[in-house]
Amino acid sequence: MTFCYVPGDLGQTYDSNSTLSHYEMNPGKGQAVLFVGDLSYADRYPNHDNNRWDTWGRFVERSVAYQPWIWTAGNHEIDFVPDIVIFKFLPFFYHF
Repeated sequence: MTFCYVPGDLGQTYDSNSTLSHYEMNPGKGQAVLFVGDLSYADRYPNHDNNRWDTWGRFVERSVAYQPWIWTAGNHEIDFVPDIVIFKFLPFFYHF
């Protein structure tokens, strides 16, 4: 199996769309994608807004539906709850 590396920090911006589009148009892309962390940037929103995770999932679905993606967690997947001082990757684990 051949892998294609898609850099982490994809997020949900105009540039994110451009990056994913360039990857999809590449005829030499691998059979699977290794995505290296910092997926949705939901940590920039209160309570790690799960709507951001859902919209990001719909955004990458156009590629994920046809090619396996292997995810790794990055620092933007850390779920920090300051009231009880917990660091977990809960939204990441629930979605992936």
